[in-house]
Amino acid sequence: MNILKYTLDLYKKFQEKNLFIKIFQTLLFIWIFSIPLKNSIYQISTVLIIIFFFIHYFYHKQKTFLLEMLGEYKKLLIVFLLFIVSMTLSSLLGISEKSALIEILKYFFRYLFILVILFYCYKQKLFSKKWLLTVIFIVLLIHCLDGIYQYITGFDFIVHQPLGASSQLTGAVYSVNPFGLLMVIGASISLVLFFDKNDYKILQYDKIIYFTTLLMFLFTLFYSQSRSAWVMFGIFSIGYMFFYIRKNGIDKKLFYTISSLFIFAILLFLLDDNLFHRLIQLLKGYSSGRTSLIWPFTIDKIMDAPILGYGIDTYKLLAYGQSTEKYAGVHNLSLELLLYTGIVGFSIFNYLIWLTLKESFTKDKIIYFILFLSFIILMQFDGSLIDSKVHLNIFILILFFIYSFRLDKKSPDLIK
Repeated sequence: MNILKYTLDLYKKFQEKNLFIKIFQTLLFIWIFSIPLKNSIYQISTVLIIIFFFIHYFYHKQKTFLLEMLGEYKKLLIVFLLFIVSMTLSSLLGISEKSALIEILKYFFRYLFILVILFYCYKQKLFSKKWLLTVIFIVLLIHCLDGIYQYITGFDFIVHQPLGASSQLTGAVYSVNPFGLLMVIGASISLVLFFDKNDYKILQYDKIIYFTTLLMFLFTLFYSQSRSAWVMFGIFSIGYMFFYIRKNGIDKKLFYTISSLFIFAILLFLLDDNLFHRLIQLLKGYSSGRTSLIWPFTIDKIMDAPILGYGIDTYKLLAYGQSTEKYAGVHNLSLELLLYTGIVGFSIFNYLIWLTLKESFTKDKIIYFILFLSFIILMQFDGSLIDSKVHLNIFILILFFIYSFRLDKKSPDLIK
């Protein structure tokens, strides 16, 4: 079966679905596609998804259904809510500006509420994990092709953004690091689908397509020059290969594939001075000011307000007039949590991470465990789970995949 035929089959199936399913899947596709862009489309699609939820909830009178579903995630939701409360207290008692409270309200609706809506709509059979994974894969592939186009022409074709410094690829994303993160996820999906032996396919096509997309994602990942993203893919691929070899041994497919990928990577790094220089910096532990300026400054500030921190979005306020002012943020999830929410928020959020790691450490979800763990490790060097839309939405989507398995125990009633 070729891609064209599969695409036509998807289109025909889409035409057969009822109106609620069509609307939600369209909104969800637009929302996922707009996450890396951080534009008005993302904001509008988020609001429309929330409005859709309320219309569906009241139209089908799903009070009992919703309460039962929320009961399934009682502990997770309480911990998440406690973290939002800790952010609120830290911001009220700290030095955050008044706008921080609005951001916390957005935090609730954009992330926790969206997670609940995903659980609700999944249990209502409005979409499947396979459909969602397909959409994510397609969206990531579009951004990957955009990155390749940017490499060739100097500008991406979505928002006409130029290459970053030292010819770093950003695609249509605002920075090289989140773009690199997206390419890691795309490469990880391609790697798993290529090696999968359980007929877990999102495209009914030859394995060549997954190997080809793996090479494409790796190309854009390397040329993003995001070292934190390189580390994340290294951790994920090593973790995945460990469990693959443990289950299947070292077969010919694994040997020849790994050999081909090594040759591909070595050629890219040897033929490009920028890539080779970034690799040497990574191996030497060069951290772009993290260990020498940002983290020591942050630790000093944490010691002055260890319990509740200073409130969210206060790094720039604290760094004003300092040598660290030029940096965008803490670039370390643990230190950021301590700086903004103190030991209280730090403890709550780490408990949430622990619950999720524990939830995903099973045979059926081991791939999500490796992905989530490698993502959390990346967050110790880049990004934010306080104010970065890209990182936060990736976090929410990973949580959905991990915890949605609970809903598979009981098949919900189909919407007539």
